[in-house]
Amino acid sequence: MNSLIGIAIILIVFFSSSIIEKRLKNIEMQNKVVIKVLEEIRDRK
Repeated sequence: MNSLIGIAIILIVFFSSSIIEKRLKNIEMQNKVVIKVLEEIRDRK
């Protein structure tokens, strides 16, 4: 029974870390887009 709980915890940690990694990559991509837009606005002045 304890081994099943251990395996379940390991799976939860693995999947939650992969979800967090995907969200961080999405945030990084959004930040790059925002930076490009801000640079374009800066260059227009």
